[in-house]
Amino acid sequence: MFTSIYLLIFLIVSIPLILNIRINELSNNISELNTEVFILERQKMQFNLKYNEKFSISSIEKLSKIYSYERLEISQKINKLEIPYKLKNQDKQNIAILGFGK
Repeated sequence: MFTSIYLLIFLIVSIPLILNIRINELSNNISELNTEVFILERQKMQFNLKYNEKFSISSIEKLSKIYSYERLEISQKINKLEIPYKLKNQDKQNIAILGFGK
């Protein structure tokens, strides 16, 4: 009888203790995963920032100024393609490509 009472008390004390230890291990794993996710999200935001800086309109404007291009005022026309930049020192001449020209 004393053995069964001892065993019952031992189980009542040890089972919550074992469960708490397991919960703490899982909590530590979750916090490690959260830090990894945070680091990856930060890297993703840095890549997006670099991409936006590299391909932004202002950087295209800077490149056009460096290479002597000027921005053309373009109104949208149906069935016609227009280039937004042209060389400043380009002569006004008709250019024929594969026999087709303006």
